[in-house]
Amino acid sequence: MAPSIPVPTQGGMFHTFQGVTPRKQSSESGENAKTNGTGTAKRITTPHACAECKPAVMASNLVANASLAGLLSVVSMINTAKETLEALSQSLEECRSILKRLFPNQEIQSLLPLPRQELLNLLDRPINDTIIALPSPPLHPSTASADGGSPTLCGSDEGLASLEQIPSRDSEWDEERRGRDNIPAEADDVNALSLSVDRQASYLGASSIKAALMVMLKVQPGLRNSLTPPLNSVEMAHNLPILRQKVVNAKEPQRVPWSWKGQTLIDAYFKRVHVLTPMLDEASFRADYLEGQRFDAPWLALLNMVFAMGSIAAMKSDDYNHLNYYSRAMEYLPMDSFGSSHIEIVQALALIGGFYLHYINRPNMANAMIGAAIRMASALGLHRESLASAPLGNCSDIAAAETRRRTWWSLFYLDTCATTTLGRPSFGRWGPAINVRCPDSGLNSGRDSAQHAGILPLVENIRFCKIATAVQDMLAISPLLRTEDRCNLDGQLVNWYSSLPWLLRTSDPCAEPLYIARCLMKWRYQNLRMLLHRPVLLNLASSGASHAAEHDIAAIEACPDGTRSGSSTKQP
Repeated sequence: MAPSIPVPTQGGMFHTFQGVTPRKQSSESGENAKTNGTGTAKRITTPHACAECKPAVMASNLVANASLAGLLSVVSMINTAKETLEALSQSLEECRSILKRLFPNQEIQSLLPLPRQELLNLLDRPINDTIIALPSPPLHPSTASADGGSPTLCGSDEGLASLEQIPSRDSEWDEERRGRDNIPAEADDVNALSLSVDRQASYLGASSIKAALMVMLKVQPGLRNSLTPPLNSVEMAHNLPILRQKVVNAKEPQRVPWSWKGQTLIDAYFKRVHVLTPMLDEASFRADYLEGQRFDAPWLALLNMVFAMGSIAAMKSDDYNHLNYYSRAMEYLPMDSFGSSHIEIVQALALIGGFYLHYINRPNMANAMIGAAIRMASALGLHRESLASAPLGNCSDIAAAETRRRTWWSLFYLDTCATTTLGRPSFGRWGPAINVRCPDSGLNSGRDSAQHAGILPLVENIRFCKIATAVQDMLAISPLLRTEDRCNLDGQLVNWYSSLPWLLRTSDPCAEPLYIARCLMKWRYQNLRMLLHRPVLLNLASSGASHAAEHDIAAIEACPDGTRSGSSTKQP
């Protein structure tokens, strides 16, 4: 018998119903069936609700039917929402496509806060010198793809993968150790000039100079003997004096009077250094020095760095007076000066990190210093045209706005040139958030020396540095670029050099400052082209490959072609 099931009634009492369940067939039940003489089991009955419970059963059926209708309604709504979402997604992609064509060099997020007029101004700007966005190479490349890509990095001990110079956890490097150890003045780990005498190393990527030398040593181990002469048999000639930073209390700034020596150093600076980074207002700087009335710390730091660079440009290589000027400049640049909002401190740091520390072979310190200067410049808003082009009322306002532009782009140029061959990322020195205009040669032409091309070299170097930054960032991810990416970047470089103004490409006689600018622009162009194609050669050499694909052979041939391209430049 089935168990009794109590069912509550409206009165709180319970009616009990019983149902008959089928019993399993067994030998015992079979025998009982035969004994009864019927041969059949009892009929199964279905329990029925009583009259009092029927309304509850009917209500339950109605709820079930209502749930089914609701489910069908929900499914219909989901289908409608899906269709709406697909339509909105298509519309969004179409809008993005239009925005990308209107603003190819801008991120959508950066356009949101801009007013209508500034958006229209962006549309009116020429885009012939913008950098074409390239897809980044994969972080973990596999074997050569079917699209004709370059051969990829081999195992951890093969190819270029083993050439990435990552310092170990317990390693340390100290560029000031040359004051204690017997290391030549020209040695530094960044440029691999200390490969034979200095085992300390900071991080260098596979596109660095040291990586190229390591491949050479792997292919020809005998070269190591020529790179490791006994230190006691080498005459350390022209070694820099020991440079120690004195820890002194901040002294009271004193006025620097005019002198013929100081005038000579300033002349040398504006003749041989200013042409590359014309961030100083030459007329006002010379006037301030001639009057001798300024003795604030930012001015004295900048003045002494101009003296230091002028001393290097004007004196012989065994003259070390520049060290004295550098030490004086650093006395006016204590740690708390990094919180200053003075543009002349940024300019002084640019000369220190962009030029001077490289000259005395402190490249890592230089890299950190120029990075700090860029951060300080962004705190001053030098990267934004909206601040630099505030309502201008007179000539001094125009000159100030132009100085801001020149200072920012000089930092951009110095950082690009100093870090191109390190294999390190650019850390965002160029992007859509930087909208400051290029320097304007027409606004300040009367305040620049007429002996060189004014602001023209810097304007063209800005175009070059944008391409160089794209190259640097891609090589920092993987030195072996896809063939189409490498060719695209190389095409931009060749187009840049071939479209230079005649004044910067010709070999006709010219003033010395312009000649310096011509030479450096050509050398850096050639160097970047070699750097772009060199990883293909290094990978094939390091892996011991006996043959190469056609596109790899073209890349290898482009390395020496880069040094032969362009017009020749001769000293008049």
